[in-house]
Amino acid sequence: MNSTTYPAEAIGKPLVWAGLDVASETFEAALWLTLAATASRSQRQIPVRGFARTPEGIEQFLAWADALLAEAADPEAPMLRVVMEATGKYSLELAIWLIARRPSLAPAIINPETAAHFAKSLSLRAKTDKTDARALARYGAERHPASYDPPSPAQAELRELSRYRQTLVESRDAEKARAREGAASALVRRQQQARIRRFERDIERLEREMIKVLEKLPNLKRDAAQLDGIYGVGLIVAVTVLAELGDLRRFEQGRTLTAFGGIAPRKGDSGKSVHQQAHMCKKGSAHVRRALYMAAMTVIRGDNDLADLYHRLVAKGNKRMSALGAVMRKMLLVMRAILISGEPYQRHYRAVDKSV
Repeated sequence: MNSTTYPAEAIGKPLVWAGLDVASETFEAALWLTLAATASRSQRQIPVRGFARTPEGIEQFLAWADALLAEAADPEAPMLRVVMEATGKYSLELAIWLIARRPSLAPAIINPETAAHFAKSLSLRAKTDKTDARALARYGAERHPASYDPPSPAQAELRELSRYRQTLVESRDAEKARAREGAASALVRRQQQARIRRFERDIERLEREMIKVLEKLPNLKRDAAQLDGIYGVGLIVAVTVLAELGDLRRFEQGRTLTAFGGIAPRKGDSGKSVHQQAHMCKKGSAHVRRALYMAAMTVIRGDNDLADLYHRLVAKGNKRMSALGAVMRKMLLVMRAILISGEPYQRHYRAVDKSV
């Protein structure tokens, strides 16, 4: 789910969407075929079939889909595309197999919450793997989601290291909190300290490995070094953001980037009576959100433009968490701006008067 790209070969061509409901060993595939303008369609009319989630199962799926497309072909042969929900490694692995077998499939991986809301809007009476696949096929036909851009093996390894490091950091912090409460048993106290030391060692090993993997990705290493210069960010936060979001330059608009980062603002206004204060819309990467939160907590204690922004918002009456969210968004936008411009970070930015 980390791409805003769309396959160039699909532009101007008719598309037929396949919805895949993915499980650990199998997947259900449904095909949204084109009908005549006067024809009506029900969910039950959408052809669906189950396949093994293996390279062989993909071959069988493509043979099945191609045969259906040949029977219902328009004068211009349509292009087949695929959409599925994000189901961790199962959907990612399936997407990689699909791309390797037929790149034009350009599989899209969408947020499960988005798929669930769409299926609910169809007022379906049953929920099965087949109905989910059919709903996904219809979602693709109506929404044309962007294709998934799989990371390189090194990028995938870096992301996995970063995520596991975060898991250990949270476990270490939880153990430290328990240790501060004080235990009556001397054995418990010793084991708590031993676990904390083990967490510390493992976190250090993961960080060393992250730096090693970074050496295999010279472009990402260069970008991480640039972002490391931002006050409060540091190398680990920079690597986490880049491992999760990829090249920040590819986002044409800042609001798209903040949405992918899960820190876009969300307002709640309706009529004259409902006026909710803007809050963070957490429909994005939780890993990026956690990394930026820790960086923002450091930033607001320093002397820089982002700290000034935080204190101005608090002085205006904004809640501290709302102001911190604004700092997180600004920080991510600063990261993108630095990579685009190539200019180093300035704690107190002053625009240059080019007329002088």
